[in-house]
Amino acid sequence: MPNSVPEALSECSPRVVSVFLLDQPDHSPAATVVLSPSDLRLAGDCELALLRSLDVRLGRLAAPEVEDDPMLERVAQLGDEHEQAELRRLVAAHTGPGAVVTFGRPEYSAPGLRAAHERTLAALADPAVEVVTQATVFDGSFVGHIDFLERLADGTWLVSDTKLARSASVPALLQVAAYADILRSVAVPLAPVARLVLGSGVSEDFRLDEIIPVYRARRARLEHIIGEHRDEAGVVAWGDDRYVACGRCDVCDAEVEAHDDLLLVAGMRRPTRRHLLEAGVSTMTELAEFEGEIDDLSEARLERLRAQARLQVAARTAGGELTHEVIDQAVLALMPAASPGDIFFDFEGDPIWVEPGETTWGLEYLFGLIEVDNLAPTSDDPAAGSRFVAFWAHDRAQEKQALIDFVTYVTERRRQWPDLHIYHYAAYETAALTRLAARHGVCEDEIDQFLRDGLFVDLYAVVRGAVRVSDRSYSLKKLEPLYMAARDAEVKNAADSIVVYHQFMAARDAGRAGEAKRLLDDIAAYNTDDCVSTMLLTQWLRGLSDGSAVPAADGGGSEPFTPNEERMRLIALEGSLRRLIDGIKPADRTADHRAVGLSSAAILFHAREAKPFWQRYFERLRRPAREWRGSREEAIFVVDEPSRGGVEVVSDWELAGRQKKPRRVLRLTGETLGSEGLSPATRGLQAFYAVPGPDGIGLTPDACYGKGATVTVLEAEDHVVGARRVRQTLLVEECCHSEKGHDALPAAFVATEQMRHASITAALAEIAEEVRDHYPALPVRAAVDVLRRTPPRLRGSAPLPVVGSGDDRFIVAIRDALLGMNDSYVAVQGPPGTGKTYVGGKVIADLVLKHGWKVGVTSQSHKAIENILSSVIKAGVPAEQVAKDTKGTESPPWTDLEKADHLRRFIDDLAESSPGAGFVIGGTVWDLTNEKRISRGELDLVVIDEAGQYSLANTLAASIAGARLLLLGDPAQLPQVSQGTHPDPVDTSALGWLLPDDPREGRTLPASHGYFLERTWRLHPELVRPLSALAYDGELLAQEGAGDARSLEGIEPGLHLHLVDHHDNSTASVEEAEAVVRLVQDLLGSPWHDPTGPDGDAGPRPLEQRDIIVVTPYNHQLRVVSDALAGAGLDEVPVGTVDKFQGQEAPVAILTMAASSHSDVSRGMGFLLNRNRLNVALSRGQWAAIIVHSPVLTDFAPRSTEELVALGSFLTLTEAARPI
Repeated sequence: MPNSVPEALSECSPRVVSVFLLDQPDHSPAATVVLSPSDLRLAGDCELALLRSLDVRLGRLAAPEVEDDPMLERVAQLGDEHEQAELRRLVAAHTGPGAVVTFGRPEYSAPGLRAAHERTLAALADPAVEVVTQATVFDGSFVGHIDFLERLADGTWLVSDTKLARSASVPALLQVAAYADILRSVAVPLAPVARLVLGSGVSEDFRLDEIIPVYRARRARLEHIIGEHRDEAGVVAWGDDRYVACGRCDVCDAEVEAHDDLLLVAGMRRPTRRHLLEAGVSTMTELAEFEGEIDDLSEARLERLRAQARLQVAARTAGGELTHEVIDQAVLALMPAASPGDIFFDFEGDPIWVEPGETTWGLEYLFGLIEVDNLAPTSDDPAAGSRFVAFWAHDRAQEKQALIDFVTYVTERRRQWPDLHIYHYAAYETAALTRLAARHGVCEDEIDQFLRDGLFVDLYAVVRGAVRVSDRSYSLKKLEPLYMAARDAEVKNAADSIVVYHQFMAARDAGRAGEAKRLLDDIAAYNTDDCVSTMLLTQWLRGLSDGSAVPAADGGGSEPFTPNEERMRLIALEGSLRRLIDGIKPADRTADHRAVGLSSAAILFHAREAKPFWQRYFERLRRPAREWRGSREEAIFVVDEPSRGGVEVVSDWELAGRQKKPRRVLRLTGETLGSEGLSPATRGLQAFYAVPGPDGIGLTPDACYGKGATVTVLEAEDHVVGARRVRQTLLVEECCHSEKGHDALPAAFVATEQMRHASITAALAEIAEEVRDHYPALPVRAAVDVLRRTPPRLRGSAPLPVVGSGDDRFIVAIRDALLGMNDSYVAVQGPPGTGKTYVGGKVIADLVLKHGWKVGVTSQSHKAIENILSSVIKAGVPAEQVAKDTKGTESPPWTDLEKADHLRRFIDDLAESSPGAGFVIGGTVWDLTNEKRISRGELDLVVIDEAGQYSLANTLAASIAGARLLLLGDPAQLPQVSQGTHPDPVDTSALGWLLPDDPREGRTLPASHGYFLERTWRLHPELVRPLSALAYDGELLAQEGAGDARSLEGIEPGLHLHLVDHHDNSTASVEEAEAVVRLVQDLLGSPWHDPTGPDGDAGPRPLEQRDIIVVTPYNHQLRVVSDALAGAGLDEVPVGTVDKFQGQEAPVAILTMAASSHSDVSRGMGFLLNRNRLNVALSRGQWAAIIVHSPVLTDFAPRSTEELVALGSFLTLTEAARPI
């Protein structure tokens, strides 16, 4: 089952009290409120709970009874032990007289805290002191006690805190940020990072300039709500919309019950609750009695919630006993028949476990199951005859073995009982198994086969589809009163299981074997109860079926999957490489070991990238459409129910011309999930039909749908409410799956198109074989140097050429580096406007024209490849020596091949007509790995543009065509997008892999590995400054005499901020679109002068529509802004998403964020505030960039460290902007 991170392991220490008052008795209005990091944590979780604790301090509310929590006390003890271990390490490392100073806790009074603060500063000023422990910092209203302050070699102090958790948390980062900010305010020299010493033994460093802005914002919010509430009389009220209430904690839970709040209704989401409140429905009882309609809610969803509320209200009225009602016998009929071989399965896992040296979190420490060979229990005990089977794992190697053992166990059991199924509750088990198989590179085909065969039965899906219960929660434990007695185990829930597991690890490591065994036994007992509960739920659900529904026809299941010989060879090859390094812990692996792991993981890279797509595809066949979830990358269209008139047959099945299968045309209305709308450009759609469906669609026993016709979208019409597209009407053509038509109508369309990757995989396998055969040495290859992350190898062990002076300084240095090596690489990081494409074209031209080199250019997109080829032509290479099958460039200046297969002919013809002549060819990784087009090692140089978005796996594959690599790109722009899970990070971009791991070493390319183009010709110095700080550690500068030579009247150069009030917007905002129109109108006609541009010295000219670029994260906002601009007669203003505008520029760039608030954001704040995406969007502007967003967009408590860092970077950026 999915395990949440227990608060005791992930948050700040439970020993620090919240919100205390100084120098006056509690309840005194004259007392000074003093805050601590614990208050930041509590406010981040629930502001209502925080203010209730203040009410207790102020005497407005009686203190709640708090029961002793032995588990929490044990966790605190473990935390103390962890802190003492770090202290011992520091004492051993700092042995000078008086080097380590330890303070005790001070008196909690203003004088006492101020004195403790001064003692801290005195110790830090003492040159003999190297470590200070338990230092108090106090600024008059905020106090903290720092675990450790350590003096570094440069004289700065490193703020360090120990955390028992095995990964960093938001409260922990806010805590060290608070300490650092107070010390900075009194001019203590600090290291640029703060450190968390984690329970895993790993230390993680975080940049202060990314976490302090968030701390300041959260502290400001905290001080505001405390000051505001303290000035008011009475206890903070439930429903006060000034304050965030989590709806989950003990305080909220009591209020939800007391107010009969809509959150009591099972399945109620916050946005839905908001719509109901706006319609005047505020309680569960009112919803149960409500008979009207609500515009923003579908009729089906409203009815489901109304029926749920009715059942819960009725049960409460009858005394509160859990009741149920069957709502769909057809779903129950889909359950497989019982088998003596059935398995009831549950995971126990720790999501924050990490092995030293690893970046992958999480350990599945118990694969638990029960088997019941006898279907008829011989006693009153319903679990009699069952046997508990456990596969334990206490490190990464054991986790791999546990997975192998589990799959072997299931496979062998299937031989005895071919009709067995594996029952589990919720999707965690199947997701974890597929993730583990990919992580370890074992059992992937077997688990895929289990999934294809419908072996796993998710009882949560059955319950949600077939049954309605009278509880607000559908968790397994909440359902148990329906079919089993109450539990009495020591471990009560999944969070307890994780805490107990941490206690086990501590006992094991301390040699307390007896205690360790007892703790594991407690976990096993809890897991056994979960498995028994799953079994009894299965039996209860079967007992609900009345036999009225006809089960779906058995299509025979999937055919047994037998991997073809090539697949088996690749799996064996990957395994042979993996075994070379399996016994070496991640922390002990050398550069060579990492390269072996990466080359192994690369073999099946593309297969693993496609796997999540197909898993979702087949999962949808087994689930009703109301439970489907979409994604941005997949086109999914769910047709309205027939009762709503969702389908019209425009023309029925017919054969036309030479067609072999009949086609028909339909008009359908429905909802698009995930992606931002279907259009005639959408490719690879397939129709799904509800069971039983037309003949020949091949149903599995548990299928809800069968797959059939291919579909082409002819027309698409959006139905929009405000800024939100809610539905579409499509005109489509169906091509029948068989030679005979049918009367069945489609229930949905789902994307199926995926790229083939045979030639790429073959190339990766060849290189992997070389690695295996050379080990323990490694083959001498350019891409292997990249995998090893070693500096480029030049002949004679020479260093990279030093960059000289002059405009061609980088061209010369890069060219000389390539000429000075035989088989290595050169990396070049080129931020926006630094002339990366120009430099690359010049280098290639020099090598081709003067040295006769044969060069291949590749990238993620044809456009990027063709941009490089254009630059090469401009640099003087004749068109007859440059070739590509052109995809986007009109009237290309190079030799335009009719198709990529003609690359071979071009190379051979040139060699015959001009022996010894160099050439440049453009092609994708499919071209470079296709031996019919380019022979292995034929090229002198392979150039990869946009290498900051080009995976290591594809870099390795493309390198097979040439001797050397030139990596051009910018890892600070759009990141490499990956879908799959991989045993090693082969999905990382090539340039991203070469960046430092340690944040103290910066986020730009190290000089030892290549060249950083540090001058941008595009951006004005005032705009460069904040973007350079955002993405390049301040190393990016404006080219002298370029950006500052331009002028634009009416707006200052640099970054600007335009706030627009709006609410309830997710991916589109009409309000922001209207603001964009006004900004454009204000700018148009302003005198613009760019002496470096195509107009040269022609003097100022009026700013035109084409001179303003509008960028947005979402396609939906793109459409809304485009419509708004067109409506104002401004349809020549370019509007696009971030990924479409990379490489473009204009005098002014406007970024519209669209989302109203954190709770509205689609795809998460990590996407919206992503540093790379912001850098790309804002760096389109030459003179100015304007950010348009809601004022409350950044007013939220981050839920993850990634979200915190993203928010901190964005706050720093907006603080540097001028209001406009």
